[in-house]
Amino acid sequence: MLMDLRKKITAFLIPVILLAACNFGNKKPGNKQPGVNAAHTDSGLAKKAVDMPALSTEAYVSAIVSKRKAIAAQLPGINAETAAKLYRSLALYVDTALIGISANEAKWLDEYVSYYSEAKKAVVPPANVQQRIQLLATAEIEPWGIGEGYTELRTVPSFYTHLFKSSLPADYSMFLQLKADEDTVLYSADAGLAVPFNLVGKRALNWEKFLDTHPNSIFVAEARELHERYCYDYLFGQDNTPSFDHRDNLGSLYPENKAEYLSFIQQYGDTKTGRLVKQFLDKLSTAKEYDELWRYMRTAIGMAYSGELSLLPVQTDFLAGNIQSLTKRVYDTVSTEIGIEGGTAEKIVRKLDSILYFQQDNNTYCVAIFTNRGKSGGAPISGWVDVWAFKKTDGHWQTAAYLLNAGGGGMYGNSGSFDKLIRMGTHTIGIVVSGGITHMGSSVSWDDVIAFQGEKLFPVLDIVTQNAYDAGSGLQKCSNNKWILQHSGQQENYDLVIFPGSCIGGNTPMDRITVPYKKGHYDIPTAFQDRGL
Repeated sequence: MLMDLRKKITAFLIPVILLAACNFGNKKPGNKQPGVNAAHTDSGLAKKAVDMPALSTEAYVSAIVSKRKAIAAQLPGINAETAAKLYRSLALYVDTALIGISANEAKWLDEYVSYYSEAKKAVVPPANVQQRIQLLATAEIEPWGIGEGYTELRTVPSFYTHLFKSSLPADYSMFLQLKADEDTVLYSADAGLAVPFNLVGKRALNWEKFLDTHPNSIFVAEARELHERYCYDYLFGQDNTPSFDHRDNLGSLYPENKAEYLSFIQQYGDTKTGRLVKQFLDKLSTAKEYDELWRYMRTAIGMAYSGELSLLPVQTDFLAGNIQSLTKRVYDTVSTEIGIEGGTAEKIVRKLDSILYFQQDNNTYCVAIFTNRGKSGGAPISGWVDVWAFKKTDGHWQTAAYLLNAGGGGMYGNSGSFDKLIRMGTHTIGIVVSGGITHMGSSVSWDDVIAFQGEKLFPVLDIVTQNAYDAGSGLQKCSNNKWILQHSGQQENYDLVIFPGSCIGGNTPMDRITVPYKKGHYDIPTAFQDRGL
């Protein structure tokens, strides 16, 4: 997890801790943001970014050890929520410290795999490196090979579970124990699975149980991602450990994989994951190609917990040519150029990118996504995505609604892209498009959601999903905002739930913020919409 970051940093890293100061549960006063109807249900950490000076490895190790001792002394007798605040503060500090330590120890980490002794069948570091490893061990930090000759530093799997034991809320304890159990072995390396397929299926089951047991956990967004990842890997494998001998031949599913799936269905057929495996085998007998099977299962897996919409098969009476015909009248009135400062103009390249079919309120609809990008990819130009909706009435297709410049985009002509269709309410569909930019050290990505309701298209959500900055001397900040939509009571439209967190090292959620749907949109705190550009 640290590997991609460690490649970028130097020994002079000055990390910035986002979203929280390491105050070990001592609440700091802050100004409330006016006009924001958001409920914080798992907060308690300062949101101000804090500069952290570069330290020696010895200083980082000493700080981690002392913080763990301080927490251990506070745990007896405190309530679970206070313990959770202590965990989040410690996790944020440790994630950041690991980046700094990795920069300090980069030389021997790069050489670590070369210390392997064939004679002893073990890594035998030189004495000076062994001293560094022993120093790190006092803070329960260890070198961990992740394949392809790379080694990263990580905390030992029991780092948090051994410290907090039963002090945390039930969802924290279950989440951290599952992660600790998984981290005892290397899961994937060299583009292939390093564990047997049956254990991948068990991991998917474990995260299904977590999601069913703790649907309101601060970790629910990450747990959904883990469940989806394990489902994909279980059914399709990875590049160097695929489920099929040949991707262009669906009949080449390995016999041992098929036997594993049949056994899984027999044992766990009444679970969500078991039903997904059955869908996979059923679709395998009718799908014409691998990509069709992949798309079908992507939607099926997304429907399990992420609220993705069930899609119809391709409607052969309404294809790309029909869509081009219905949109031509509008696009003929739209300029194919965009002005740039200085009186010049950039040519816009428009492309029909995605076509999806679905049913809503007993009607058949089609959503079409057009991307618009700058032809030359010049820095001042931002592209965008157009969204169209069509309805089939009495056997004929007609335009229901369209929204030009609906979202997505980014500099260098980036148009953004369609992500998925999600359920927003009983009678509302959400069309998720993503955008992003990397410029002058900043790397920012965002999601836009366009609602389709009552045969109208309108924007309801704009949220930054990740914001990182690398000044050239190393990664200095990284924050992310995971989000889900969650059904709430008898309301027609679902609540938006945001999980702001730090991605400076790991992915540590810091809060759980609920934003209700009101008056046709979500009133999102502006801090989650600032692209910083």
